[in-house]
Formats: sequence, C-alpha cells, structure tokens
Amino acid sequence: MTLTEKLKQFPIQHVDINGYQQAYREAGTGDQYLVLLHGISSGSGSWVNQLDELSQHFHVVAWDAPGYGLSDALTTSTPNAEDYAQRLAALFTALKIEQAIVVGHSLGALQASAFARLYPHFVKQLVIANVAQGYQRYSAEKQAEVYAKRPKMLAELGNLGLAQTRGPNLTYLKLPQTIELIECVMQNLQLGGFTQASYLLAYDEIRNYLKDFGGQCVIVAGQQDSITPPQAIAELAQEMDCQNYIEIAEAGHLSYVDQPKAFNAIILSAKQH
Repeated sequence: MTLTEKLKQFPIQHVDINGYQQAYREAGTGDQYLVLLHGISSGSGSWVNQLDELSQHFHVVAWDAPGYGLSDALTTSTPNAEDYAQRLAALFTALKIEQAIVVGHSLGALQASAFARLYPHFVKQLVIANVAQGYQRYSAEKQAEVYAKRPKMLAELGNLGLAQTRGPNLTYLKLPQTIELIECVMQNLQLGGFTQASYLLAYDEIRNYLKDFGGQCVIVAGQQDSITPPQAIAELAQEMDCQNYIEIAEAGHLSYVDQPKAFNAIILSAKQH
C-alpha cells in the first residue's frame, strides 16, 4: 500500500471554533494525546506514517494549520506565532485535549514553541524538528524576499507546479511514494493561508518563545536537510540549553517522512519522560 493509499484511512475532520472551521486528521484513542503541526509547504496528510504507527500508542491529532486545506484562515494578514497558538488552544479545548506531546515541524516548530510558552498546561513535552527559526532578526530586504517567495511561486506555478518544483527538495531519499505523497499534500495549499504563513516565517523568530519556555523540549534535525541545516539547529539547541538534541541520519527536511521509524522512536522516547 502506498502512502497516499494509506492516507485514505485517515480522512479530514473538522470542528467549528468561534465561527471558524478548523480541520484535522485523527487516529487512535485514549487520553494520551500526540498533536502534530506541519510545515509551511505541507499539511496534515504528511504525517500519515505517524497517524498509522503512533496511533498504537497515542491518540494522534494532526492539524491543517489555519488557511491550509479546509481550515479557515486567520483574520489578520500579519500574523505572528501567537495567532496560530491561539487557534491551536481553541482546537485543544474543542477536542477536550487536556495535555499532549506537541510536535512542530519546520514552521510548525515556531507555532508549537509559541503554544508551549503561552499554554504550558497543555504541553507535556515539546518536540521541534527541522526547525524554521524565522527571519525577524534579518534585514528588511531579506524579510521581504522571504515573505514574497513562496506565495509568488504558488501563484505562478499552481499547486502541482509548486509541488514538482519544491517537493523533491523536501526529501533526501526521494522515494517515488514519498514524492507522490508530497504532491498529494501540496494540492491542498491555499494562497491565502500560504501567504499568512510566509509572513510568519519572514517576521517572527523562534527565540521569542523558546527562551521563556521552562518545560521539557526535544530538538530534532535531519543530517541531510538542506533547507534547515543541522548546524543551525544544533546552535539553536545549544543557545537554548536544550540537552535533548537528536540528529536523524539519511533524513532531509521532511525527516519524519524520510525516516519514520527513527522519528517515531524519538516520540516514543519522549512519552517515557
């Protein structure tokens, strides 16, 4: 069974949150929750291996970020990570999640870090992987470039064109079924949500949230990640005094897709603490 075929086992669900629709996928049962936040060019479907395998150990929820898939966008065109964290907190409340291991990948790491700082009672442990750190400390010219880059590509190339152009860069192994999954997931990108997320990436910074987070944190990098290189993530872990820094071999930016067994083992280890 291919990854896209497997994904059909975990259909999109949605809840109404203060008049806004929030979409997610779900697997497993019980009160030990695992909540998964995807990156800027992705969606809930990219977590298919975690929905499948980790649902034996957790009640797994993978959201589609605001403005992605069937999730209504945020109401501001200039969001910071706190805006995403507030929507996530509302989802926790709607689904009656009291506490969870929260995993954020890439730009989802920035969102997850803000959530952990603002709502520590919801977070048993924070896991951030292939971290997109944000460009708040960069020049205005660089910020403007980052903000414009991805939405411009989506507008010009369309979903499939963007997936074919950018998708292979997200994976190290470049397996056919992985490429197929990436293309499938990127079909659900929406220009409005993609533009909001690009603003977040360009104008916010993960240190705004991690420096004040006193809970347990695991930081993960892919050794072959050319988008968020492991050297920069290792430096962040050292700066934040995070003792749990792990590199996954033979993994690119989508480390949890390239090496699901190794990634899932890290999550299961986090469960023990």
